[in-house]
Amino acid sequence: MADNSHNCSLRGKEDSRGALVVLEGLDRCGKTTQSTRLVKHLESLGYSTELWRYPDRTTSVGQMISSYLSNKSQLDDRTIHLLFSANRWEKRSLMETKLKSGTTLVVDRYSYSGVAFSSAKGLDMEWCKAPEIGLLAPDVVLYLDIPPEKAAERGGYGGERYEQLEFQKKVGQRYKDLCSANWKVIDACSTMEEVEKQLQEIVLDCVKTCQEGKPLSCLWSC
Repeated sequence: MADNSHNCSLRGKEDSRGALVVLEGLDRCGKTTQSTRLVKHLESLGYSTELWRYPDRTTSVGQMISSYLSNKSQLDDRTIHLLFSANRWEKRSLMETKLKSGTTLVVDRYSYSGVAFSSAKGLDMEWCKAPEIGLLAPDVVLYLDIPPEKAAERGGYGGERYEQLEFQKKVGQRYKDLCSANWKVIDACSTMEEVEKQLQEIVLDCVKTCQEGKPLSCLWSC
């Protein structure tokens, strides 16, 4: 699998920085729980860490997305895709500033969700990627892998627009198409503690590598 990020030379190799860690997966795969636990673990070790989530529903764009996801409004598929992308661009500069200051960001969903969900609706995958080009590339993507049928059995399923079994099956296939060299696939059907331990080990290595001066790079191209 090819790595889809490209070095943007956004910082010198000698500079220590925080890591950009992204958790991805189907709805109800455990991302929110694990991302919260991961942040607490890194903080307990003395690392400056923040938890981010997309969509960020606190912004004006995010509020439009929230209304759509809760079935309170209707939008064209391309329109909502561009809103999701705009929601990530809103915080792009802040993301770079945080990372350069040494803060590690644990991000619950990122560009891959946008592309996987929109292309699962039938939109062209390359068209879906285009608005994301130039956003920062994660240092590691933690994909919590779970069969859609298992995810559907978890509490709260079906509360939002995309939580439909047949649609989630399509999303899972699109994620497989997006998987690249910096992805780590984790069996989300393992116990919560087993998943947590795997994530901690992977992310700690990643954080240390970034502290040693790994350059930031851009998503898909620069």
